[in-house]
Amino acid sequence: MKILLYKILLSILFFIPVTSVFANDSSKIKEVPDKFIRMTMNPKRPKIPDALNTSIIRFVPKDDKLAATGVYVDLIGAIHIGDQKYFQQLNREFEKYDALLYEMVADKDSVGGQPVRFVERKDNQPDGGAIKSDFIKNKKHPSDKKGFKTGMAVVGGMQLGAKDMLGLAFQVDWIDYSVKNMVHADMSPDKFAETMDKRGESFLTLFMDLFVQGLKQQQVNKNKAPGDLALLFALFSNNRELVMKRIMAQQFADTDVLDNLGGENGSAIITERNIVAMNVLRKQLDKGVKKIGVFYGAGHLADMSRRLINEFDMKFVDERWVEAWNLRLPSIKKFNK
Repeated sequence: MKILLYKILLSILFFIPVTSVFANDSSKIKEVPDKFIRMTMNPKRPKIPDALNTSIIRFVPKDDKLAATGVYVDLIGAIHIGDQKYFQQLNREFEKYDALLYEMVADKDSVGGQPVRFVERKDNQPDGGAIKSDFIKNKKHPSDKKGFKTGMAVVGGMQLGAKDMLGLAFQVDWIDYSVKNMVHADMSPDKFAETMDKRGESFLTLFMDLFVQGLKQQQVNKNKAPGDLALLFALFSNNRELVMKRIMAQQFADTDVLDNLGGENGSAIITERNIVAMNVLRKQLDKGVKKIGVFYGAGHLADMSRRLINEFDMKFVDERWVEAWNLRLPSIKKFNK
């Protein structure tokens, strides 16, 4: 049962998560956070969860003159299933940016529309529908391989299953990708499949590697990991959604197994996609765009932070948090009869 829980956790993290204000003083270089998801507790009852939150962390140029022009980059961590209010809040946050770079393994539309997700591709049409493929006729696309298709389908099914089990909403259903400042900053399915293939990776090897790391971490954090009895209780609880959300939130808050997927020798799913996103970011900065947000899964932010510091000569200045999951007990209203 723990393995199933961990599979759901990984699928939510990877694929497509009352806020404070940013500090005005950006003169000091602060230590970059090592956590981009946190669970907050009830201040009056410290053992009772209040919410699961994702962070928005801000970087500005180390060059004071350049920083004074108003250039900044916000890394906006995402959990791909959350409360509807979470995605509605993010939509409002996105309005402040000149450019909002976002992740989505999707093809570029040939007529300039929104990118077409893998599940919506019209592969059965002779010309690929609206998609202009980079591959010559009769050459098999890397994303047409059975293993890749199965992996994408499994991840999608797990996300939808988790959404229903936890009573949450799905990111792609509630984020408004049609607004003008949205900029696609991710791979196409073919490029993603090709990159995984070159690295000798697959969805199977990825999940197996993470399961092993996850089990090791559970052994280290035995007291924090939920037992099978707790999971069984959650499944048969009268308030199953809330209890399961709390268990899952604890796993989000405690896990750090994703760190090994970033860096130079990381993985296609983190390292290579982050490189694509950073290339798009570079182009936006070169065009003179000043207020930029990068909306990616929270598991990507550690590697992106390192790249902003090392490759873009930027510094972290502050963070704030957005509530993704409400973990509070429903309020009981008394009605006079």
